[in-house]
Amino acid sequence: MAQRNDSGVATVLAIGVFIAVVATWVFIPPAVIRSAWMTERGEVYAIAGEGEHVVYGQAVRGLKDSMVKDFKGFLAEAESIGQGPLGNASLSQWMRSRIEATWLWIGLLVYRLHVLIGWLVPGIPLALVAYLDGHYIREIRKFSFVAQSPIRHKLGIRVMWVALVGLSCWLLMPIPLPALIAPVLTVSLSYSLWLWVSNLQKRL
Repeated sequence: MAQRNDSGVATVLAIGVFIAVVATWVFIPPAVIRSAWMTERGEVYAIAGEGEHVVYGQAVRGLKDSMVKDFKGFLAEAESIGQGPLGNASLSQWMRSRIEATWLWIGLLVYRLHVLIGWLVPGIPLALVAYLDGHYIREIRKFSFVAQSPIRHKLGIRVMWVALVGLSCWLLMPIPLPALIAPVLTVSLSYSLWLWVSNLQKRL
């Protein structure tokens, strides 16, 4: 019954996130996304220094190599809608703004992914250490009279889900967000992994 409830909640959340993303895409001005990108660039630069230019360059270069031709075609089609005696200038302007917003939003997403990859360099060894420490703690407890805690085990799963949801929101939200969210979530995932593994039942 609990699994069905969890599945239902996950489905409702997924639908809600999809609706929120679509509604945001319809109404958000491109300037808001551009401002979010520039703000986060400043925060990352304050932490990484000149390394931020490398991250930004990789993100922009990847976009230009893979998508710039497609977006130029989309813009040309949007402009053609507003031309001629039957053209709709308002619709053309709205479509062009949506194309620009999409380009900037994808760019912000790619930029954040590059920032996340940078934090995974120390984050992956941290997760491995957390897993191994939790594993050996569980092995030691197998030969002692210490009971495993199903509450802590479940808490580890909950923390992991919260961290994953937070990571998804950080990647998708087109508003300025603190640059330290990525390392905080990376540490949270490592802690949840340790909590989950160290409190696995002894019989498993």
